[in-house]
Amino acid sequence: MKHFKFAYLAVSFWVGVLLFPGTLLAQQVKDVRLTYLWDVTLSMKGYNGSPDIYEKVVNAMSKDIDAVTNERTEIVVVPFQDTEKLDEWRYPATPEGKSALIKRIKDYKNDKVTNTNISAPILHSIDKIFSTDRIDIMKLMTDGDDNVDKKKLERVLDSWCKMAKEKDVFGYYIMLTDAARKGEVLIQEKEICRFETIHGIDIDAIVSLKPQKSVAHNLRDGFGNDVVVKFSPNDGAGRIPEGFKVLVRSEDNPYLDVNAVVDLDADYTVRFKPEFKMSQDELKDSLPVDRNESISLKFIPAVGMDKSPYSLIRILDVPVNMILVNKPEKTMRFYVR
Repeated sequence: MKHFKFAYLAVSFWVGVLLFPGTLLAQQVKDVRLTYLWDVTLSMKGYNGSPDIYEKVVNAMSKDIDAVTNERTEIVVVPFQDTEKLDEWRYPATPEGKSALIKRIKDYKNDKVTNTNISAPILHSIDKIFSTDRIDIMKLMTDGDDNVDKKKLERVLDSWCKMAKEKDVFGYYIMLTDAARKGEVLIQEKEICRFETIHGIDIDAIVSLKPQKSVAHNLRDGFGNDVVVKFSPNDGAGRIPEGFKVLVRSEDNPYLDVNAVVDLDADYTVRFKPEFKMSQDELKDSLPVDRNESISLKFIPAVGMDKSPYSLIRILDVPVNMILVNKPEKTMRFYVR
């Protein structure tokens, strides 16, 4: 005679790896492309009384390129001034590719006096470089204002945000000298998304922090626990000085509030506790069980993080979805012989 035993197992009805796009198996990881838009007008070499910063910029850009370790990364350099046709140098981030690209940068010669056309290299990048199959990081380096067609530059910037979200592009406007501040004012006045402004020549010291796309919070098993969000620094980034603080805010919603300044830990994580607007039981009754609610979180450097030693640290403009899980446990019955 065969004997059977009944075993009962309480199984959570959600499986994180399958349900949440921010988890390891479900998240599609794209390779990175770094594009350097390099102002090579003669003012960079001290023409007409400007500061001679050319060699310093060449060295900083070379160090930044050499620090890239992922050989799947593509690196593009576009020297620009005011010409109809722009050069474009593309190399893989292999030791050979980086060496060849750095040599081209150091060997580059330009003795022609021209104006500074900033819209041209941005448009070139949009039309001929950026694509949806990679994460594009653009570093535009200039020591001056656009003195060719300011209205055209405004139109380019007006269309930037939509394009950047569609193609997954992040831009840096790097003011190598104070003469380039008008571009910063324009970007800030227009509140251009995914376009950060940076002061100074230390291109190789810029750190880009990208937050994970989503994080799950289980209202039944994890109510009241810290929410932990992981950031990924850019390839080749140095260590972040201790004490960097992040402001995290939630979008308006009926369930919770987040408005906190938190520390970035050594493992590139931040921790915070949401302030729920109702009790756990009320939340369980209010939220659907057949689908998950998602709350958008925004992360930016906290007040004071624009000062040394944190002034070159930026958080990429990526909304993080906080997924509220309200799925009840179900009992599964199976037989054990």
